[in-house]
Parts: sequence; structure tokens; C-alpha cells
Amino acid sequence: MTIRKSVTVRCSPETAFRIFTRDIGRWWPLHLGFSFGGERKQAVFLDDHAGGRFYERLTDGSEFEIGRVTLADPPHLILFTWHPPNRDAGGEVEVRFSAAPDGTLVDLEHRGLEPTPAREKAFTGGWDRVLAHYVAAANDRNTQAGEAER
Repeated sequence: MTIRKSVTVRCSPETAFRIFTRDIGRWWPLHLGFSFGGERKQAVFLDDHAGGRFYERLTDGSEFEIGRVTLADPPHLILFTWHPPNRDAGGEVEVRFSAAPDGTLVDLEHRGLEPTPAREKAFTGGWDRVLAHYVAAANDRNTQAGEAER
């Protein structure tokens, strides 16, 4: 089973890529249940280079890996595995960033999921909610301004 989503954000591909990867902790909706650490959640991280990790750090300092970055071509592509602990859903997530007339087109594909009706509904709705938070962060002038400060 493959889930495909596309959104457009009002910033450059470089900024869109940075916000999706290095700044993921600013927008990933841990507070809405998109956490694997339950009440002990603290922050989520996505490295922006091949060999990097997608992981969550808990309030006690422990970490667990959700996936590994298998390919990165900033600012065009990030590809990472999706194997959160204690979950039976896996696969990989590919995110492409392409220049568009009004900013950047972001195409996400989560593939390799075991097909079940419940899983399709959960992941389709889940990515809709997660990407809504990403779009809000990417379209926020204050988040975009962070690029100039680096």
C-alpha cells in the first residue's frame, strides 16, 4: 500500500527542505498524539543527510529510532525508512521538493505499508494532519526568517 500526498508551501525549496528536516521539532504535532513515546515525549528529529536518523527523544533523555535516512539530496529529496518501535507498520517515506510558481511543491509518498483498510485510513488521515502542521510552519514568516539567521 502506498499513501501519496502533495502540498504547496510559500517558500523556496531550500527553506521548505530545512523546515521539513532540521526544523521538524518545531512543527511535528507530538501534542496531538503523533508520538511514539506517549506521555514521555519531548522532541522529534530528522537528520538531513544519508545515514542520519529520524528519532524521538523522551523527557528522561532516552531516544528511539523511527527510521533511518537512506537518501538525501538537499533541497530536492529526503528518503527515510519508517519502522517505529512497537508498531507493525513500516515502509519508507520519500519527500520531494520542487520549485513551483507560488513557492514549493512538496510530494510525500509513504510506501511499503501492509495493506489493511484500518491502516490506510489511519495513515491517510495521519499524513493529512501532519502535513497541515508542516504547511503552517513553512508558510510562517517567522519560521522562514530562521534561514537568514543561520
